Amino acid sequence: MANTDRPRGAVPVRYIGGAPYNGAATPYSVDSSNGTAIGVGDFMIREADGNVAPYTGSGGGDLLGVCISVGTNAQIYADPDNLGRRYLPASTAGTVLIADSPDIVFEVQEDDGGTALVAADAGTNCDVLATAPSTSTGQSAHEIDRSTVVTTTAQLRLLRLVPREDNAHGDWAKWEVLINEHVYKATAGV
Repeated sequence: MANTDRPRGAVPVRYIGGAPYNGAATPYSVDSSNGTAIGVGDFMIREADGNVAPYTGSGGGDLLGVCISVGTNAQIYADPDNLGRRYLPASTAGTVLIADSPDIVFEVQEDDGGTALVAADAGTNCDVLATAPSTSTGQSAHEIDRSTVVTTTAQLRLLRLVPREDNAHGDWAKWEVLINEHVYKATAGV
């Protein structure tokens, strides 16, 4: 059965020790100078000014975590339990909730460029392929950039193929990953 192309960015599923993901997240500020929309599931970075932004580059770099909710400051502080907001538009100040523990395992779809990942790729590393989120669904389009698979350092550690009947090795396979280049694991400051 062929996999379906349905990127959702990164979805927290469990902690590396086996405990289920419990919804823990930290609020961070986004300033209006951020020129990119933020979708739920986007990998996030910390900026030098203390604010956060979605990862938009290529070629790696430390990640802070994954956005699990977005909103303007008024929305978040008025109703912090409402995780149903769609996305934070570009150039809009707001607050995002980020699953920022370096021990969270995420489910992420691989892209379809180049050679598909195989079982032997578990334990290797890849970078994030950053694409803007859908402004109709608010869903992230971040994926595993399988063309970057290496045994040296990269942003994500491939743990295993997600064990589900509707998932197989090949284009758009879903993988469990751990953030390998994490802000809270880095030895240098931001």
